[in-house]
Amino acid sequence: MEADEILSKINGQRKAALEEGPGPELGTSSLLEGMHFSFKGDGEFAPAQLEYSFSEDLRLTLIENGTTYEDVPFNALDLGENLILLSHLIPGTSRGWHIAADLESFQATVFETWFGITVPVGGTLSGERPPTHHREIPREVQRHYHFGYLDSGQEPPTGRHHCTNRIEGRGLHWESNGGRRWLSYFPSVACSLSVLLDEPEDTIMLSYPSDFIRISERYYIYAKWGVEFGGEMQLHILDFFDMEGIGLNFGFDVNDEFLYRFYRVSLSHTGDAAHLEKINFAGDPETPMALLRSRGKGARYAYRPRDIDVPMNRAEVEEAVKKRSIFEPGGSEIMMGANSLPHNYDLVDWPFSLRYDVVQTPYPWSEGNIPAKLIKHYEYNFTGKETLKWREAGGTWHEEKYVCFNPAKDIYFFSHMLSGDPDYACAAQAIDISTGLATCVYARIGSWRSEWEASATCLFGTAQGEGFAAPPFSRRHGFTQDMLGQSYAWNYSETSSSIHVYGAPYSYSWTIFQQDNSGGASWSSPGFFIKLREDAYMLQWVEETCNGSQGLAVFNPRIMQDSGFFYGVTRHGGLSLNFFGAQARKLGAFDVKKYFK
Repeated sequence: MEADEILSKINGQRKAALEEGPGPELGTSSLLEGMHFSFKGDGEFAPAQLEYSFSEDLRLTLIENGTTYEDVPFNALDLGENLILLSHLIPGTSRGWHIAADLESFQATVFETWFGITVPVGGTLSGERPPTHHREIPREVQRHYHFGYLDSGQEPPTGRHHCTNRIEGRGLHWESNGGRRWLSYFPSVACSLSVLLDEPEDTIMLSYPSDFIRISERYYIYAKWGVEFGGEMQLHILDFFDMEGIGLNFGFDVNDEFLYRFYRVSLSHTGDAAHLEKINFAGDPETPMALLRSRGKGARYAYRPRDIDVPMNRAEVEEAVKKRSIFEPGGSEIMMGANSLPHNYDLVDWPFSLRYDVVQTPYPWSEGNIPAKLIKHYEYNFTGKETLKWREAGGTWHEEKYVCFNPAKDIYFFSHMLSGDPDYACAAQAIDISTGLATCVYARIGSWRSEWEASATCLFGTAQGEGFAAPPFSRRHGFTQDMLGQSYAWNYSETSSSIHVYGAPYSYSWTIFQQDNSGGASWSSPGFFIKLREDAYMLQWVEETCNGSQGLAVFNPRIMQDSGFFYGVTRHGGLSLNFFGAQARKLGAFDVKKYFK
């Protein structure tokens, strides 16, 4: 959408609608009747003049920096205890002001909003590679929030709202008065995760840059901002005594429909994941916002992976794969192998075969990921510590580099490329000699939605060879929800660690630690979980709309360690298959299985 279309859609709805549904009816708060105040904000970007006068019949006269606006459309909800959320636009513009205030103490946080941003494309976050160009995103809401107070002639309050980590780690179930339901997870002080429970995408988490602001130990402001998949904001005041809140949804959704509505929410606590910064720090007025790369107006954390790993067409993929890193020293560009298990060589000179009789796509929406030709019978001969030979039963032998791990007793997990495959596929095999069961994750470049992102097909079957147990007739490895709701911290090396939240049946999120051990940058992707045994779970994710690569590991919850493989192709890094591993720390769990069918 262009700027004029955005303004046209906004002019069609100048006032926040009050959500209707099975819950309580909403009405504009009467607390503002007859009130007169001006906002006094702190900081260099605070408005010079922002004055409000409400008549007894709730008509608003606004003065903004010398310009007077009469009968301004607005809406406001109150949460009780004199807390109010007020929202309005500046007539004739797409700019807006959204005020969260305590009408007893008069402390306030004001969100100033506008639309549109220019973002760099093709560079790296570190700046090592400069951008190739820039693009305009007219539809995305931008914001700057101001701490201050409402001045109605009283003595100024001494305190201020401020940023906090007190919500970090929490999990919530939300239900609006209109009947909409969603889950939220807070592994970060700069981002949050949400799962919609009433839409077809309800198996996927999305990550949002977020603001967390403390009003008091009881009340908090939480706002999230759509970047890659939307552009709208959600702004809330939450009451953790009565587990309720009020909220505002504002901006354009993924279908370019303008949303501007107020709602009430009831909250349920689903659990907590530990956060690991010093226990005596909870945020204060002097602590800056997290993950800022600039101090300019509207500065906020925003991860735009499609502007870093720019999507490729098939011709560009063919060019990129000319550069390859297959188990090269240094490991993956994304993960690191310092904390992986030792490479295992037990399979050297131990021939065996793998037969697969169950083929499944891991995601309900991705039947198109299953390739037309799929190898279901492999024969192996491990000729050395770094090389193996494989063939489709009765076919031609191929030699490949491989890495093998022994993640649990009697389980071997190895991966290699499949030479000659037109989609540059690789196979990762997990075999259990104690049961005779085997699982293969066949990954290739290209998916149902992309010509360059990795996609996976899962094969379940049996292993045959000397020393292997006779496999059961009907039982196979399979997908599991055992991990649903769990949260772990993962340490890959001295310089790389993250937090995982397995917050939906087919989704995965990771959050990068900041230097003070608080959660920082977050991202989410599709992912699946396979149960090999009680002491071995296979975890997979594909960083869709990100770098397009697949991570695949076997996690042993007894030794609290995983090891696995990272596979994919990027425009600058080429084709890669490398190993990684991490040591785990259990952070907690969320009781969310009951929300998924």
